[in-house]
Amino acid sequence: MNAVSTIDFRSPAAGFDQPLDMWHACHERAARMTSLLERLLDHLSTHPIDHDAQVTAASVRRYFDEAAPRHHDDEEVDLFPQVMRRLQAGGDNARAARIGVIIEKLQDDHEDMDVLWSSLRLQLACVEEGQAPSFDPAEVAQFINRYRAHIETEDSEIGPVAGAVLTPEDLLAIGRAMATRRGVSWDEIASSRPRG
Repeated sequence: MNAVSTIDFRSPAAGFDQPLDMWHACHERAARMTSLLERLLDHLSTHPIDHDAQVTAASVRRYFDEAAPRHHDDEEVDLFPQVMRRLQAGGDNARAARIGVIIEKLQDDHEDMDVLWSSLRLQLACVEEGQAPSFDPAEVAQFINRYRAHIETEDSEIGPVAGAVLTPEDLLAIGRAMATRRGVSWDEIASSRPRG
């Protein structure tokens, strides 16, 4: 198993001035991390804990400890409420009700995944320290499957609606909030844009 290089989880690949692209990039990173978690467990089933396993465990733990909660806040504090405001203001009550139910389920997922994660992170910390973990394979599978299904629902149900109803002003406000949540100054973003 090859060690994962140090990754900066504060800022996804897309820019804050394109918050929906950034949101999708976060989903891609989360999917990669669930795959990495699977590969780590496969590796540990046939190999002793080695340096690569320790580095990989640290990377997975850091992602789900640091980046995932910020991403969930992006959704629950900014993206989901603004999508719902736009849907309700548009008068399409049936669509707003359907998306509202989906958003409630996604928020429940966040809570359930946090509970599952609290157990998994302890086992990853053991690997980081070179100690034998006691992963529950069913729990790991549940976490991975739940995360993947969650991302799929967000991409297929929320993404298209957000792209259709959010205004440029909404996107600017969401992007600013995402940047602030990660300790990035909006002035730095504005000054780094190409001019003319």
